[in-house]
Amino acid sequence: MHYLFRIHSAGVMTSEYEGNLMDSKNEILFAAREAKKKLGSGADFRALDALDTLEGIAPFLSKEVIIDIKCKSCDNYAPASFPLSKDFWMVDKSEHCHARDASLKNLTAQKMAGCSQYSRQMQEELENVGRTILEEDLCPALSERKLYDRSKFASYNVAFRLLMAPGSVCIEFGHKTDEGFACSDIKLYLLRRLDPGFGAASSQKISEAMSGCPIMVVKASLQTRRQMDIDYVLEWIAKKRKMDIVYL
Repeated sequence: MHYLFRIHSAGVMTSEYEGNLMDSKNEILFAAREAKKKLGSGADFRALDALDTLEGIAPFLSKEVIIDIKCKSCDNYAPASFPLSKDFWMVDKSEHCHARDASLKNLTAQKMAGCSQYSRQMQEELENVGRTILEEDLCPALSERKLYDRSKFASYNVAFRLLMAPGSVCIEFGHKTDEGFACSDIKLYLLRRLDPGFGAASSQKISEAMSGCPIMVVKASLQTRRQMDIDYVLEWIAKKRKMDIVYL
Protein backbone atom coordinates (compact mmCIF):
# COMPACT_ATOMS: atom_id res chain seq x y z
CA MET A 1 0.00 0.00 0.00
CA HIS A 2 1.37 3.44 -0.80
CA TYR A 3 0.29 7.05 -1.10
CA LEU A 4 1.69 9.86 -3.26
CA PHE A 5 2.05 13.42 -2.02
CA ARG A 6 3.33 16.38 -3.97
CA ILE A 7 4.38 19.79 -2.67
CA HIS A 8 3.02 22.72 -4.62
CA SER A 9 4.47 26.15 -4.34
CA ALA A 10 1.53 27.35 -2.31
CA GLY A 11 1.97 16.61 -0.49
CA VAL A 12 -6.79 -25.85 1.23
CA MET A 13 -4.88 -27.43 3.38
CA THR A 14 -3.51 -30.86 2.12
CA SER A 15 -2.23 -33.48 4.50
CA GLU A 16 -3.33 -35.92 7.13
CA TYR A 17 -1.23 -37.26 9.93
CA GLU A 18 1.77 -39.03 8.45
CA GLY A 19 3.71 -40.07 11.50
CA ASN A 20 3.72 -36.79 13.46
CA LEU A 21 3.01 -34.50 10.49
CA MET A 22 -0.41 -33.14 9.56
CA ASP A 23 -0.98 -31.67 6.14
CA SER A 24 -1.83 -27.99 6.45
CA LYS A 25 -4.63 -28.32 3.89
CA ASN A 26 -6.72 -30.64 6.09
CA GLU A 27 -5.61 -29.42 9.51
CA ILE A 28 -8.49 -27.01 10.22
CA LEU A 29 -10.98 -29.25 8.40
CA PHE A 30 -10.18 -32.19 10.69
CA ALA A 31 -10.31 -29.94 13.77
CA ALA A 32 -13.80 -28.65 12.83
CA ARG A 33 -15.11 -32.16 12.18
CA GLU A 34 -13.64 -33.46 15.45
CA ALA A 35 -15.23 -30.59 17.36
CA LYS A 36 -18.64 -31.37 15.83
CA LYS A 37 -18.31 -35.01 16.88
CA LYS A 38 -17.48 -34.09 20.46
CA LEU A 39 -20.29 -31.56 20.71
CA GLY A 40 -22.88 -34.03 19.42
CA SER A 41 -26.39 -33.31 18.22
CA GLY A 42 -27.39 -31.61 21.46
CA ALA A 43 -24.99 -28.71 20.98
CA ASP A 44 -26.13 -25.12 20.64
CA PHE A 45 -27.23 -24.55 17.03
CA ARG A 46 -25.09 -21.40 16.82
CA ALA A 47 -21.95 -23.37 17.64
CA LEU A 48 -22.84 -25.99 15.04
CA ASP A 49 -23.52 -23.29 12.44
CA ALA A 50 -20.11 -21.76 13.15
CA LEU A 51 -18.41 -25.15 12.78
CA ASP A 52 -20.32 -25.81 9.54
CA THR A 53 -19.04 -22.50 8.20
CA LEU A 54 -15.50 -23.30 9.30
CA GLU A 55 -15.71 -26.76 7.72
CA GLY A 56 -16.87 -25.17 4.46
CA ILE A 57 -14.02 -22.68 4.16
CA ALA A 58 -11.32 -24.92 5.67
CA PRO A 59 -10.24 -26.46 2.33
CA PHE A 60 -9.19 -23.00 1.16
CA LEU A 61 -7.24 -22.02 4.29
CA SER A 62 -3.65 -23.03 3.72
CA LYS A 63 -0.95 -21.63 6.02
CA GLU A 64 0.10 -19.29 3.21
CA VAL A 65 -3.43 -17.89 2.90
CA ILE A 66 -3.73 -17.36 6.66
CA ILE A 67 -0.35 -15.61 6.75
CA ASP A 68 -1.35 -13.35 3.84
CA ILE A 69 -4.77 -12.34 5.20
CA LYS A 70 -3.98 -12.27 8.92
CA CYS A 71 -0.36 -12.52 10.05
CA LYS A 72 1.10 -10.01 7.60
CA SER A 73 -1.25 -7.30 8.83
CA CYS A 74 -0.57 -8.04 12.51
CA ASP A 75 1.59 -5.93 14.83
CA ASN A 76 3.62 -9.03 15.71
CA TYR A 77 4.60 -10.08 12.16
CA ALA A 78 8.11 -9.82 10.74
CA PRO A 79 9.30 -11.07 7.32
CA ALA A 80 12.40 -12.52 9.01
CA SER A 81 14.09 -12.66 12.40
CA PHE A 82 17.45 -12.42 14.10
CA PRO A 83 17.83 -16.00 15.36
CA LEU A 84 19.72 -14.95 18.50
CA SER A 85 19.10 -11.87 20.60
CA LYS A 86 21.31 -8.97 19.42
CA ASP A 87 23.01 -11.24 16.85
CA PHE A 88 22.50 -8.83 13.96
CA TRP A 89 24.84 -10.74 11.65
CA MET A 90 22.60 -13.82 11.62
CA VAL A 91 19.19 -13.56 9.92
CA ASP A 92 16.57 -16.29 9.68
CA LYS A 93 14.71 -15.64 6.42
CA SER A 94 11.58 -17.43 7.68
CA GLU A 95 8.56 -15.29 8.58
CA HIS A 96 8.48 -14.64 12.30
CA CYS A 97 5.93 -13.91 15.05
CA HIS A 98 7.21 -11.56 17.76
CA ALA A 99 4.38 -12.40 20.18
CA ARG A 100 5.22 -16.12 20.14
CA ASP A 101 8.92 -15.60 19.38
CA ALA A 102 8.65 -18.37 16.80
CA SER A 103 9.04 -18.89 13.09
CA LEU A 104 5.68 -19.13 11.32
CA LYS A 105 6.89 -22.29 9.56
CA ASN A 106 6.89 -23.97 12.99
CA LEU A 107 3.30 -22.97 13.81
CA THR A 108 0.26 -24.87 12.60
CA ALA A 109 -2.41 -23.24 10.46
CA GLN A 110 -4.87 -23.83 13.29
CA LYS A 111 -2.73 -21.93 15.80
CA MET A 112 -2.28 -19.00 13.44
CA ALA A 113 -5.94 -18.87 12.43
CA GLY A 114 -7.07 -18.93 16.07
CA CYS A 115 -4.41 -16.56 17.40
CA SER A 116 -5.83 -14.30 20.11
CA GLN A 117 -2.81 -11.96 20.08
CA TYR A 118 -3.67 -10.48 16.68
CA SER A 119 -3.65 -6.69 16.73
CA ARG A 120 -3.44 -3.80 14.27
CA GLN A 121 -3.45 -1.01 16.84
CA MET A 122 0.27 -0.19 16.95
CA GLN A 123 0.64 -0.35 13.17
CA GLU A 124 -2.32 1.95 12.66
CA GLU A 125 -0.89 4.40 15.19
CA LEU A 126 2.46 4.36 13.36
CA GLU A 127 0.77 4.92 10.00
CA ASN A 128 -1.17 7.86 11.44
CA VAL A 129 2.08 9.36 12.74
CA GLY A 130 3.64 8.94 9.30
CA ARG A 131 0.76 10.72 7.57
CA THR A 132 0.80 13.49 10.16
CA ILE A 133 4.55 14.08 9.78
CA LEU A 134 4.17 14.17 6.00
CA GLU A 135 1.17 16.47 5.86
CA GLU A 136 1.89 18.78 8.81
CA ASP A 137 5.71 18.87 8.89
CA LEU A 138 7.48 17.81 5.69
CA CYS A 139 5.14 19.29 3.08
CA PRO A 140 4.99 22.80 4.64
CA ALA A 141 8.69 22.86 5.61
CA LEU A 142 9.98 21.77 2.18
CA SER A 143 7.45 23.49 -0.06
CA GLU A 144 10.11 25.76 -1.59
CA ARG A 145 12.88 23.13 -1.87
CA LYS A 146 14.07 21.61 -5.12
CA LEU A 147 15.35 18.08 -5.56
CA TYR A 148 18.07 17.55 -8.17
CA ASP A 149 17.68 14.47 -10.38
CA ARG A 150 21.14 13.50 -11.67
CA SER A 151 19.69 11.30 -14.42
CA LYS A 152 17.67 14.21 -15.81
CA PHE A 153 20.16 17.01 -15.03
CA ALA A 154 17.25 19.02 -13.67
CA SER A 155 15.68 20.12 -10.41
CA TYR A 156 12.09 19.41 -9.43
CA ASN A 157 9.61 20.26 -6.71
CA VAL A 158 9.84 17.68 -3.95
CA ALA A 159 7.17 14.98 -3.81
CA PHE A 160 6.75 12.14 -1.35
CA ARG A 161 5.59 8.54 -1.37
CA LEU A 162 4.30 6.91 1.81
CA LEU A 163 4.90 3.15 2.06
CA MET A 164 3.51 0.89 4.79
CA ALA A 165 5.08 -2.34 6.07
CA PRO A 166 4.57 -4.39 9.26
CA GLY A 167 6.33 -2.56 12.09
CA SER A 168 7.42 0.39 9.99
CA VAL A 169 6.44 3.29 7.76
CA CYS A 170 8.70 4.68 5.03
CA ILE A 171 8.50 8.16 3.53
CA GLU A 172 10.38 8.33 0.22
CA PHE A 173 11.54 11.66 -1.20
CA GLY A 174 11.36 12.13 -4.96
CA HIS A 175 9.42 13.95 -7.66
CA LYS A 176 6.41 13.35 -9.87
CA THR A 177 6.98 12.23 -13.46
CA ASP A 178 4.72 11.37 -16.40
CA GLU A 179 5.28 7.70 -15.49
CA GLY A 180 4.39 8.23 -11.81
CA PHE A 181 7.06 8.78 -9.18
CA ALA A 182 10.85 9.00 -9.36
CA CYS A 183 12.45 8.16 -6.02
CA SER A 184 15.62 9.87 -4.80
CA ASP A 185 18.09 8.33 -2.36
CA ILE A 186 16.37 9.90 0.68
CA LYS A 187 14.19 7.57 2.72
CA LEU A 188 12.74 8.37 6.12
CA TYR A 189 11.70 5.35 8.21
CA LEU A 190 9.52 5.37 11.31
CA LEU A 191 10.15 2.22 13.33
CA ARG A 192 8.54 0.91 16.50
CA ARG A 193 10.78 -2.18 16.65
CA LEU A 194 13.82 -3.54 14.84
CA ASP A 195 13.35 -6.20 12.18
CA PRO A 196 16.02 -7.47 9.74
CA GLY A 197 16.39 -5.45 6.57
CA PHE A 198 18.93 -2.70 7.28
CA GLY A 199 22.03 -4.88 7.49
CA ALA A 200 24.11 -5.83 10.51
CA ALA A 201 25.95 -2.57 11.16
CA SER A 202 22.88 -0.37 10.63
CA SER A 203 20.72 -2.67 12.76
CA GLN A 204 23.24 -2.39 15.60
CA LYS A 205 23.16 1.39 15.34
CA ILE A 206 19.35 1.51 15.29
CA SER A 207 19.11 -0.89 18.21
CA GLU A 208 21.28 1.33 20.38
CA ALA A 209 18.88 4.25 19.82
CA MET A 210 15.68 2.35 20.59
CA SER A 211 14.10 3.01 23.97
CA GLY A 212 10.59 1.62 23.58
CA CYS A 213 9.18 4.50 21.51
CA PRO A 214 9.07 4.86 17.71
CA ILE A 215 12.29 6.23 16.24
CA MET A 216 13.11 8.06 13.03
CA VAL A 217 15.74 6.52 10.75
CA VAL A 218 17.13 8.62 7.92
CA LYS A 219 18.70 6.70 5.03
CA ALA A 220 20.34 9.15 2.63
CA SER A 221 23.73 10.17 1.38
CA LEU A 222 25.36 13.07 3.21
CA GLN A 223 25.78 14.85 -0.11
CA THR A 224 22.03 14.80 -0.84
CA ARG A 225 21.16 15.90 2.68
CA ARG A 226 23.54 18.83 2.40
CA GLN A 227 22.30 19.72 -1.06
CA MET A 228 18.72 19.96 0.24
CA ASP A 229 19.81 21.35 3.62
CA ILE A 230 17.26 19.17 5.42
CA ASP A 231 19.04 17.96 8.57
CA TYR A 232 17.72 20.80 10.71
CA VAL A 233 14.18 20.11 9.43
CA LEU A 234 14.48 16.42 10.36
CA GLU A 235 15.92 17.28 13.79
CA TRP A 236 13.05 19.69 14.38
CA ILE A 237 10.49 17.02 13.42
CA ALA A 238 12.12 14.41 15.68
CA LYS A 239 12.12 16.81 18.61
CA LYS A 240 8.52 17.88 17.96
CA ARG A 241 7.35 14.24 17.72
CA LYS A 242 9.49 13.15 20.70
CA MET A 243 11.50 10.65 18.66
CA ASP A 244 15.17 9.75 18.60
CA ILE A 245 16.78 10.09 15.19
CA VAL A 246 19.39 7.85 13.52
CA TYR A 247 21.30 8.69 10.32
CA LEU A 248 22.47 5.79 8.16
